[in-house]
Amino acid sequence: MTAAAASSNSVRRSPRSSVHRALGVVGDRWSQLVVDEAFRGATRFEEFRARTGAPRNTLANRLTALVRHGVLERSASREGGAQRAYVLTPMGRALHDHLLLAWSWGIRWSAVAPTGPTSLVHSGCGKAMLAVATCAHCGEDLKLHACTHRPGPGTGVETVPATRQHRRRQTGGSARQPLDVVDITGDRWTGLVVSSQFFGAHRFDAIQSMLDIATNILSDRLRALVASGVLERRLYQMAPQRHEYWLTQKGRDLYAHALALLLWGDAWLAGRRGPPLVIVHRTCGRTVGMKVVCSECREPLQPGSVEERRTRPGRAQTAVR
Repeated sequence: MTAAAASSNSVRRSPRSSVHRALGVVGDRWSQLVVDEAFRGATRFEEFRARTGAPRNTLANRLTALVRHGVLERSASREGGAQRAYVLTPMGRALHDHLLLAWSWGIRWSAVAPTGPTSLVHSGCGKAMLAVATCAHCGEDLKLHACTHRPGPGTGVETVPATRQHRRRQTGGSARQPLDVVDITGDRWTGLVVSSQFFGAHRFDAIQSMLDIATNILSDRLRALVASGVLERRLYQMAPQRHEYWLTQKGRDLYAHALALLLWGDAWLAGRRGPPLVIVHRTCGRTVGMKVVCSECREPLQPGSVEERRTRPGRAQTAVR
């Protein structure tokens, strides 16, 4: 292969997408776990390693990448000395809604990750609750059927590095093993396959074309999502048999989390051109702004107002900072 050919294989043309950009920053299982623990107060390398179980080289690479992207910053340790701490930047702290919605989805659907909370308590009302995404303008819950989209000022295509597609899911199990919340929020291709559903791609070829994903990787993610009850297969052709993939209620409930990630990408990664896609809430006709509230008292969930509860041994209660 010539140098020119190798260079062309290392990049590809892709529609501009805030979801793609956001998943490029935090769409990795280890990166997701690092961000989770940063919200729980971890700052030191050894703290992150002990809490996430990440291999040292993997953790070092993820911390470096999160610093490079602006999610974390290195600062002097409180105790002084040569060791430095990793702390969330304003960009990182803006992932608060994404985090609470992901945890809430896992709790609602019994898909809690090994390091995740089994319940959440709002200090404002003292009740066990789930995070709910609402329209910042009219206060109605944001649901898939209640939102539509149109091209934004940043629409178009861009040149992006080609994604390494040979990596499998990092759960260590087969595609039939049920997915937990971090398998979905912390695996870039799984997240993109789910997101393709929100834009009407239901057939294998349509999803493959939209995402430019290798067929074996797409097959793996679709099998896992069907086995976990996020997608269902519907027969649309008898000879030969062909199926479409549609979101179940469990899958549709991921919309709020995906929307939070898109809005985060719009705010921090869209650049000068602005958001590639504009989401409109049908009920009030306004461009979507999100407010995440307590399911019980409907008050906004501020950093520090939610406490995790864990029934597993060895896990202390923690306030989400």
